[in-house]
Amino acid sequence: MTTDFIIVAYNKPDYTRLCVKSIKKFWTLPYNIYIVVNYLDKEKEINYFKNLYLNDKNIIVLEGINQSSTTIHGKNGEFTQKYIDRPGYVDGCKIASGSWYGAWATNIGIKSGKGKYVCVLDQDTIFLNKDIIKLIQLSEEYSFIGNRWCPGSVFSYLGVNNWEEGMVRPMLSFAKREFYDNIEKEKYVEKKIWRSSPWNCDYRDMAGNLTWYAEQKGLKYLVLKNSYRDRFRKDNGLWKQHLLDIPYGEQAWINDTPVFFHATRGGYRNHQALERWVKETKKYLDID
Repeated sequence: MTTDFIIVAYNKPDYTRLCVKSIKKFWTLPYNIYIVVNYLDKEKEINYFKNLYLNDKNIIVLEGINQSSTTIHGKNGEFTQKYIDRPGYVDGCKIASGSWYGAWATNIGIKSGKGKYVCVLDQDTIFLNKDIIKLIQLSEEYSFIGNRWCPGSVFSYLGVNNWEEGMVRPMLSFAKREFYDNIEKEKYVEKKIWRSSPWNCDYRDMAGNLTWYAEQKGLKYLVLKNSYRDRFRKDNGLWKQHLLDIPYGEQAWINDTPVFFHATRGGYRNHQALERWVKETKKYLDID
């Protein structure tokens, strides 16, 4: 019943460290954590995590992808990513290089593990309590579980452009390993769209392939109750129930229990925002 957690670390080591802390605090079943380090300075950044987790036998640090050629540096440690100058096969959107590199780094992590379950997490996420292990029970009924539904014209080549159609945007994605293995095994091809791995690098979001595969195969998948779009409501809805005071943040629930928080960003990538996430997350996890 081991779960393999996959975290792609890039440029914000405190985020990764706090994500790991939340797993260790709230996941009460056997697990391994695979930290795939996408880097600007390979030796420095990989060695940082190897030294940090030197005595944690269930934390494995892996070399990811060199992102130095597409990273744009700003002041106070701020940064952004160039877009890769070619359209995605699905909807013609240019591909954010962060999604491209994150996709391949996630593949490295998934293929390195052998656990029965796979949980992929963005580094700016944390678990909120021990009810998160209910994901295992949910995976008996659903092919995969994600934290947010992204509506709109994400499959526009099918002539679809409405609120009901879209894909799961998993800053948290949980499934049995066999789900990923089946996608990989089939080398899924449809309408000349090459989808050779679970994490599709030819789409504007690296997770689009999971929704596509499940839809084509008639598999059920689950999107957790999520507060992301409630920020646009006049009464703020679920937004008012957030356990962390993070602007643009989103929280997800299993049943009525909050289990997951994602910092998100929107236009919120400045130095003060990064520090606020670290401060609020440390406070919630009760660590120095």
